[in-house]
Amino acid sequence: MTSIVMDDERARDMCPICKTDRYLSPNMTFLINPECYHKICESCVDRIFSLGPAPCPYPKCNKTLRKNRFKKQVFEDIKIEREIDIRKRIQSIYNKTQEDFPSLQEYNQYLEEVENIIFNLTENIDAEETEKKVAQYEADHKIEILEIAMRESQKDADSAKYQEATERLRQEKLKIQRQMEVEDLEFQQQQKAELMEKLSASDANAEEIMQQQKSKQLKRSSLRKRQLQQISNQLDKQFLSASHTPEKAVPRTPFTPFCGDRDLHRLYDLGTDIADAYYDPYVHKLAQNKEFLGGGWRLESVFERALDEAFMGLRCFISEEKAA
Repeated sequence: MTSIVMDDERARDMCPICKTDRYLSPNMTFLINPECYHKICESCVDRIFSLGPAPCPYPKCNKTLRKNRFKKQVFEDIKIEREIDIRKRIQSIYNKTQEDFPSLQEYNQYLEEVENIIFNLTENIDAEETEKKVAQYEADHKIEILEIAMRESQKDADSAKYQEATERLRQEKLKIQRQMEVEDLEFQQQQKAELMEKLSASDANAEEIMQQQKSKQLKRSSLRKRQLQQISNQLDKQFLSASHTPEKAVPRTPFTPFCGDRDLHRLYDLGTDIADAYYDPYVHKLAQNKEFLGGGWRLESVFERALDEAFMGLRCFISEEKAA
């Protein structure tokens, strides 16, 4: 039994390709590729895949691997490693949040569907059909996926800024509190020295002198607490005013030349399938560009603007506009 355990440990520390042992090469690093999750040492990866994509060196593995896809294994159990990678990939595609659904029930159904997809891919249950389903969903919802990703990244950035500001506020409060504690300690030492001097030089009752000193300390302690609370409230107020985003000023009355967007009844009907009904080679080519789509550009907006410019002002009379 002991020999079997030692053989297993040695196999874990040996590269299956070049047979290099970690005992002889302590700095050896093992890498895996999400395509097949076969363990290969870093030297073999550099040697085999430096010139470009190549087949996996493991016997009976027909996967084509690329060097830039190799990574260090995080979890000891390769099944967990694979499940985490699958979960990250699927959740980057199925990235809707609760605010994207009208009800909690529909959101829960969506989450259940995502978990079923992850389970099927992890356990190789109808994996090919599931991959086709995921690819089709990604193709059909490409723009929506980009928009949600941008929205969530903005939320994460705002949350990080808020946490950073909160931490600065906490540190500032601690700094002031420590400074006041040091001042209080110095005051107590000064009071002790004054008390000893009064007791030795005065003929008054010692209890009265000590009572006066104690009353003085209590007043100062109460005053310091109020000061600390006032400073803390002031810092909170400054923090809230700094973190509050002022609303943009909206003009009281919209201005538009030549009765443009005031004409609520348009002279044209854009239709629901304008992108399919009218083909423009240049514009449709832009619709495939992720940079345009990620910035909020839409194919329908191009046609809508062209029609607006064509029809705008047709029923407008400048003399009546000036008189109004």
